[in-house]
Amino acid sequence: MDSIKGKIVLKNEIISGNLIFNSKIIEVSDVKNSNNDNYIIPGYIDLHCHGGLGYDTMDGLQSISKLSQYHLENGTTTIFPTTVTASLNDTFNAMKGLNKFIKKNKLRINIEGVHLEGPFINPNKLGAQPPFAQSPNLDFINEIQKEAPIKIMTIAPEILGGLDFIDTLIQYGIKPQLGHSLASMDLCNLSIDRGVESFTHLYNAMSGFDHRNPGAVASAFSKLNFSEIICDLIHVHSDMIKLAYKNIKNMYVITDCISASGMKDGEYNLGINKVYKEGNVVKLNDNTLGGSVLTMHQAFKNLIKIGFSILEAVKLTSSNAAKYLNRSDIGSLKVGNRANFLVLDKGLELSSVYLNGNKVYG
Repeated sequence: MDSIKGKIVLKNEIISGNLIFNSKIIEVSDVKNSNNDNYIIPGYIDLHCHGGLGYDTMDGLQSISKLSQYHLENGTTTIFPTTVTASLNDTFNAMKGLNKFIKKNKLRINIEGVHLEGPFINPNKLGAQPPFAQSPNLDFINEIQKEAPIKIMTIAPEILGGLDFIDTLIQYGIKPQLGHSLASMDLCNLSIDRGVESFTHLYNAMSGFDHRNPGAVASAFSKLNFSEIICDLIHVHSDMIKLAYKNIKNMYVITDCISASGMKDGEYNLGINKVYKEGNVVKLNDNTLGGSVLTMHQAFKNLIKIGFSILEAVKLTSSNAAKYLNRSDIGSLKVGNRANFLVLDKGLELSSVYLNGNKVYG
């Protein structure tokens, strides 16, 4: 057993305490008059991440392993590597061997599922996605599931067969998310009634919030309990992040990070698309935003910067995503949970990262 002292961020309070753990949390105790300024928070959960440190999900198993390690060292203890819209063959090759890799390395890695962002999306709302949008077909899912644990799939309900395919995904145990869509508010509402619980990168690549023609954002504000949002302060204005938080009880942060994160300015790949990094901004040739270079820890700090409390920031970067996944063993520092946690110094910089009780950074 090991222990660590600090300001422990629990569900509704921060206590000065002692955390005792092995691979799981054994005890959380209050320690009076502790002078330790470090914060102990749950590890971040990122359900939408394409890459980092020059590595891209679509480049296959070795790249997936490397990008996941990069994000682990930046505090993400649960990650869903995310594909882009591509052919079945390219997606299959990218996912090849991932199920076996996860099974073999289960306690040593942070990969716990895959997010398929397309290809069943609206070809007129690709955003930075490559031009391989197609109508839903079950063969795609069956083939990819042979190689990778699909947990989430982004889909546009307005495409041919889209609405009915929501039912199919749910039957397969895959969470359908609405995204890259021009659906009306009525159709979005119907999708939610059919079982969609969350939208992909809220505000971006979806119909908006027009007072005469309300779309996906209006539906999200009216009916959703969950939604992704990118908090790089580039994709979404800070006031719109706060507005979404007021309307969507369990909104959670994702990075939508691409291979350019942690790299110098220049040209990078997003699937077959070329994107260009300049500072913290990544764009296609036509000026469309092409994902982010965000880490979850930077997102956490951005939330604090724009006025969220530490308790709120923890919910947005960890607890709410765990709730969306129906996972009670991650996302909070309670007895019996996996010992996935971070230590931050008094300036909220990342000091160390623990995965299943093992110190993997710091």
